[in-house]
Amino acid sequence: MKKLICLLLALVLCVVCVVSSLAAQEKLGAVGNLTKLGIEEGALNKILAGASFKDTPYTGLKYYDTLNSMTAALNSGEVAAITLDEYTYKYLLSRTGKVVSIKTPEESQNHVIEGSYVMLLRDDDKELCSRISEAIAGMKSDGTLDALKVKYIDECIAGADPEPVSPDVFDGAETIRVALTGDRPPMDYFNAAGQPAGFNTALVSEIAKRMKVNVLFISIDSGARAVSLASKRADVVFWSELNNFDNWEHSHTEDQPENTVITEAYAKCRIVDVVLQTSPLAPKSEE
Repeated sequence: MKKLICLLLALVLCVVCVVSSLAAQEKLGAVGNLTKLGIEEGALNKILAGASFKDTPYTGLKYYDTLNSMTAALNSGEVAAITLDEYTYKYLLSRTGKVVSIKTPEESQNHVIEGSYVMLLRDDDKELCSRISEAIAGMKSDGTLDALKVKYIDECIAGADPEPVSPDVFDGAETIRVALTGDRPPMDYFNAAGQPAGFNTALVSEIAKRMKVNVLFISIDSGARAVSLASKRADVVFWSELNNFDNWEHSHTEDQPENTVITEAYAKCRIVDVVLQTSPLAPKSEE
């Protein structure tokens, strides 16, 4: 199955839009999907052609740089639908009440797309990547990861605004620069005061504590993630990948930039197609 870098998010995050139509072939406009920098456009188009809007014909793709620009396009009618990770969709639903996912898990059971959240590092940092993966595995086994998910994902989706996270400081320890975009709430998320307060921030802070290293969070544009990594402005960026699905014949490597390595996945989430609740594509009832 093919990996995608969204939710956005995401993914590195650009947004892909597809022109969709009803059975009567009445065109509604483009459809958007939050993705990541580094995916070859032809490969991404092929993924979406086999995965999104299976029951609704569409042609062409359109890209956006941020979640804000994508949702603005949806609200203005420039696009008919957007594709998000389920966490970001539920966050938008709780904050706006204006969106709804098109397909329920039951309706999509034959072609559910699930994404995994990972961290991306340069391939000359394999040892650091392994240490981060070991810390993630430890957090899974002792329940810390589940507890962070409840506080920083579930409660945030429910309307809470989590407290910003302040990483521990270790005198004389190495410092790892971690890039944040704020463009994939509640994973990569800034609170109302503009402070990093998302799940990813809490996750890295806990990993750094276990590794006894310092963390410096830097703010970058979503589309600059891969560039910030390659230029060594950042040592770690958040990425996402699509898990295997039957209609993609190639390996997972097309959406991973060259000369990079990825950590163990720290979360998984299905990918959903989202429309305004007033859209003709909206289901009669929410899942």
